[in-house]
Amino acid sequence: MASTTEQPRATKARRPRDMALSMLVLIVPVFLIVAFYRYLGHETPPAVDTTEVYGSVQRAGKFQALKPEQLPDGWRIASATFTGGVLRVGITAPDNGAMQLVESADPASVLVPAVVGPNPHDDGETSIAGLQWHRLSQGRPGERAIVQSTANRTVIIVGQAKESQLADLATRLRA
Repeated sequence: MASTTEQPRATKARRPRDMALSMLVLIVPVFLIVAFYRYLGHETPPAVDTTEVYGSVQRAGKFQALKPEQLPDGWRIASATFTGGVLRVGITAPDNGAMQLVESADPASVLVPAVVGPNPHDDGETSIAGLQWHRLSQGRPGERAIVQSTANRTVIIVGQAKESQLADLATRLRA
């Protein structure tokens, strides 16, 4: 009986070229899918319908809510909630203009520290569309705010947007 030992087969070493071809086969379909998705126009997230939220504010009857109307091209309402008597509407504008419109029957002395921060710097008053607004800064890093307070409603527009964008949003608020 002769012993036969089989020698293991030598495996071929993989070359970098083979790896590059494998990667190409995987990457090309991904790029085609992304290009097709953008071509169909799905790059911009949809705007939020605020009808139900503003209906909740009206049913609560604590204050008359101001609603942003006729927003410029590129601006969109990204979120809207009404909880605990506070209306919050998230709005985005071009150039990283992220803003939040906050409205409540709470006085400014209560609402401003909760929304803007505990110790914001008062940058004085400004007139926007014939109404007086207080300009605030340094509440939260990189954010600024404008505040309008009446006997039964406080309105705050806060965010990392430019001051001109905050003012532009204020001019578009309608009861």
